[in-house]
Amino acid sequence: MTDRLALALALGLALPAGVSGSSRGPANSGRTDARSEEVGAFVARVRAATEKYLDREAAVADGYRLIGEDFPGMSEHWIHIGLLFDCKYDPERPEFLSYVTVGGRPRLLGVAYGLPLLPGEAPPDTPAGPDAWHEHSGTIDDETFLPHHHQSGHGGHGPRLAMLHAWVWLPNPEGVFAADNWAIPFLRLGLEVPAQGGASAGKALALLSGADSYLLRMVRTAAPASPGRDEEAGLRSVVDRVRGEVASIVARRSGAELPPGGIETLERLWKDLWKGIDDVLPAEARGRVQSLAMR
Repeated sequence: MTDRLALALALGLALPAGVSGSSRGPANSGRTDARSEEVGAFVARVRAATEKYLDREAAVADGYRLIGEDFPGMSEHWIHIGLLFDCKYDPERPEFLSYVTVGGRPRLLGVAYGLPLLPGEAPPDTPAGPDAWHEHSGTIDDETFLPHHHQSGHGGHGPRLAMLHAWVWLPNPEGVFAADNWAIPFLRLGLEVPAQGGASAGKALALLSGADSYLLRMVRTAAPASPGRDEEAGLRSVVDRVRGEVASIVARRSGAELPPGGIETLERLWKDLWKGIDDVLPAEARGRVQSLAMR
């Protein structure tokens, strides 16, 4: 067995605990803009190759299987383990498909590529340069919750999995190749997605679709409970309060549109939530939640 195949096998066995996490990858950079023609051709090529997977049954028939949980900014990962094991990057054969269930029906959002890298290797320069890729090498808690888990692909010292997300079926206001897509919470609720920005508003909306529990797990992973302190009720109270205010805003929607000033109010509530969390935590723990992936 070659070193690369052994690495793919090890990463594949670890996938439920190590790849499904959410990372804050780079949005479209100036370099990406300079290569807009290449990126446009890439998106068209991927859409043509994956159009059949708009029907998730077709993806299942071709060997894709659900792995991990439904993440607020990425939704579900469906993996083709055989494509991961071939250790090749092929735009028309993505290792991962991203789906979200809306109204009881699965909807394809985009794809992701996974390329096992040996020490000293870097991900491909295409379609948007190696900085568009990010690397995974830890557990789900490392990759999903902890700060600074994102690394651009410039050739690390150990074996790792380079990943590239491409949101070719759901536009991402932060860029085609950003790892998280905070348009997803808008989509789940049947709301109009902002043409630009709105990430903090999307995070606030995600509290209405299960991200409240995810958020509390994330905080506790970064800052375990302090001995002799009862912080759980305080943290839950902060999250529940903000969640209730978010729900109140959404209740005043008009069709797919939030009420006037809704985006700005949601962004403010997201800041308020983290201020409330910081106020509950002891001083020594606050620094550990400053750079969390979802903050």
